[in-house]
Amino acid sequence: MLSRRQLLAASPTTLPLFLALSSCKGPAVLSAPPAVSSQTQVLLRAVTAEQNLIWIYNKAIAAYSRLAPALAPLRAEHEAHLAQLRARVIEPPGQRLPDAVTARPALGAGGPAVLVQLRAAEQAAVETLMSRLPGASPSLAQLYASIAASEATHVSVLGAATAAAR
Repeated sequence: MLSRRQLLAASPTTLPLFLALSSCKGPAVLSAPPAVSSQTQVLLRAVTAEQNLIWIYNKAIAAYSRLAPALAPLRAEHEAHLAQLRARVIEPPGQRLPDAVTARPALGAGGPAVLVQLRAAEQAAVETLMSRLPGASPSLAQLYASIAASEATHVSVLGAATAAAR
């Protein structure tokens, strides 16, 4: 019978032999991280889209402070959407969620033009979110649909604000 010392001394030399004979690859500790799934990529694009909308709202409120009472609640809803989307992303080790704005359009000249621009951005966001539904998991589809419905109400609110501003 082998003593405990003999067994422990033999372990470093027999483990590779055992792995080779059993055709086991062993742990993949040093391999590359797994590829990001297509659903995660779509989710990350949704995060970026919300950040872009928040950026436009921030710029509009900074440039036209008289629009702040109408735009601030809509921006707050986008911040809530962003928080919900980010909560669904599981960050792989060594990677971070996107936090950079990728679209920085120039604002229209004047308050009514900015409202029209925001309304168009909201409508485009609704269409984009609805196009994401077919490939999404049930929980993500529910979230995308909920956000799209909210943004559709923003289209109506901004349409009414545009009419009142003219």
